Formats: sequence, structure tokens, C-alpha cells
Amino acid sequence: MDEPLNDNGRAQAREAAEFVNTIKPEIIVSSDLKRARETAAIVASKLGDVEMRIEPGIRERTCGKAEGLTAAEILNNYGFKMEMTSTSLDNVPGAELYSHFAERVVNTFNSLYEKYGSTKILAVCHGGVMRTFYNEQIEPVPMGVVFQNCSIIATTKDRNKWSIVDKYNTSQI
Repeated sequence: MDEPLNDNGRAQAREAAEFVNTIKPEIIVSSDLKRARETAAIVASKLGDVEMRIEPGIRERTCGKAEGLTAAEILNNYGFKMEMTSTSLDNVPGAELYSHFAERVVNTFNSLYEKYGSTKILAVCHGGVMRTFYNEQIEPVPMGVVFQNCSIIATTKDRNKWSIVDKYNTSQI
């Protein structure tokens, strides 16, 4: 759902901005959803004169009829534990198929790389997007690994291979 940040989310964005400032991104690309745009604006305000662009290709997966339901309600109504990268979500009416979501995410990041090359880009997106990118382009994310709010994965691409350079606020990867 397109929800704004709450006060806790704003505090997390300000804290993450301190780490982001050590990376010195040259451009910020944000999902078009409110919480990502607000996070990007908070981070940008701490970085000075950094261009910010909106990129719908890194928006979170659409969950169809499961949008807004709690994990317990999803389990009760649809019989599976909610996970943005699960193909079980494919069976929920109106949900974006995982294969389409993964293709969108991978294509968007590859397009950003082609467009900006060696420019340092900060992509402000969502946990499902991060997990999907990691799964599809780096290596499968181990079970139990959580991308906390304002997690950061610094990556680079050499030829056609993405790799991790640094990370912040992630568990066990």
C-alpha cells in the first residue's frame, strides 16, 4: 500500500543518511511510493546538492487482495506465510506474479547501470525489491535473513556480474 512514513521511519531515514553520506552518492533514484520518496528526501536533505529522480520500476510488489492484511490474515485467508519473494503470492487475486516482479526489478537496476555507468547511485526502494535483486543477481538470500527498514547494500557491477561492496542494517548477509 502507498503509506507515508511514520515518525519511527523518519528517524531511521535520518540515521541511515549518516551512513549514506560516507558513500557520497551522486544521484538518488527513488521508488514512486510515498514512504520511499519521503525517505529519499530526508537522505537528500543531509547530502546537499544531490539530484533525485523517481523510478517506478523499483516500487514494491503489488499484493492484490492481500494488500493491507496482517500476516495472520494472509495465513488464514490464503494459507501461506507472507513473503514478497514467494511464488505463493502469485495465487492471490490481483497480485503481481513473482516472475514479472523479478524481471521488472532486475531490468530496472540493469537499465540504471546502463544509463549512469560508474555514477554512484542511491536507490531508495523496498524490502521485497532488495531481496529480489539480491536473490536474482547476487546469490540466494538465506532463510531468516531480514532486510531491516533503511537497510543498505552497496553494489558494483563488473561485466555482467553484480557484487556486494558494503552493507548497513542487514542481518547475516
